[in-house]
Formats: sequence, structure tokens, C-alpha cells
Amino acid sequence: MTDHELLGLINTAKKDFGHKCSKYAGAVCAELLKHSLSRHGVTASARDVFIDGIPIEVDLLIAREGVEPKHGLLYRPEDVRVVLEIKNSGVFELSAISRIRHNFDAVRDKNPKITCVYVTLAELKGYKYAVTTEALGYPAYTLFLYNSSQKNRKYEVTGHWDNLIHDLQQMAGCVPCG
Repeated sequence: MTDHELLGLINTAKKDFGHKCSKYAGAVCAELLKHSLSRHGVTASARDVFIDGIPIEVDLLIAREGVEPKHGLLYRPEDVRVVLEIKNSGVFELSAISRIRHNFDAVRDKNPKITCVYVTLAELKGYKYAVTTEALGYPAYTLFLYNSSQKNRKYEVTGHWDNLIHDLQQMAGCVPCG
């Protein structure tokens, strides 16, 4: 699946819902990203899972192969390879970067071998509080940039999609995956 196919699926799913709802947009973005990752050989958890001893909800994670989470959603820290924070359209305030970094730091305090990754489907072009690898201190991937027009929104490819897939395949230990 390409980045444009993923964007199309997510935008169609949001339109089909019939209401503007950021919770739904975020959930469908994470779910369809998970599905797309699986097509590239990267198996992610269910949405909204937890790591034992860390009171933070994780959007998606990649665990060691064969690991079954307790109660379907609780993973042992030693079984987790990658934690993914996923946003449909970036963050809206500077404090969000600090909050995400704090959560990633808490995960890494529990197991320094876990890689923490931020992914946003789309970010406003030139937005001063956009999450970047430099600002966050952890890998950050923005798949598309868009202008501020809601009605005639134009998406510009960043080139991060192929990097994200490649990097997650390596982090998950599944290279070569196809």
C-alpha cells in the first residue's frame, strides 16, 4: 500500500462517518495505518494497548513475534520493540510535544530497548509546533503536508512513508519483509 492509498482510505472512512469527529479520525487513522503496516510485513498490536507498569495508553505497538498480551491489551516491557504515537493531523499546541516526549521517556525508563516513534498522517505546512525528530528527540514521521484550506485541501507528499516502512521493518526485526 502506498502513502496515497492510505490517505485515500482514511479520508474516505472519515467522510463515510458523516460527522466531523477527531476521536473517530484518530481511531480510523491508527486502524488503517496498522492494516497498511501489515501489508508491509510489520505486525502491530490492537489499538489502545498498555505496557505493564506504565499508566499510559499506547496507540499501537510492535511486540516480539509470538507474544500474546495479557487480557488482549497488556504487554510486558521486555516483549515490546516499538511504541507508536499516531495522529491524524498533527498536534495543536507546543505542550503536546513535551507530553509525547514525557510519555516516550516513561516507556524508555521501563525498557531502554524500546524504540518510540511518532507518526502523523498530515500536518499543516509550516506549522510552528509541528512535531519533528529534532523537536521531539525521538523519530517523527509526517506523511503529508497540507495547506490551511479545509474545502480544497491539497496534500503534499513528504517522502516519509517509505522511510517509516523501512525503519519499522528494521525496528521490528523483520527485514527483509518484502
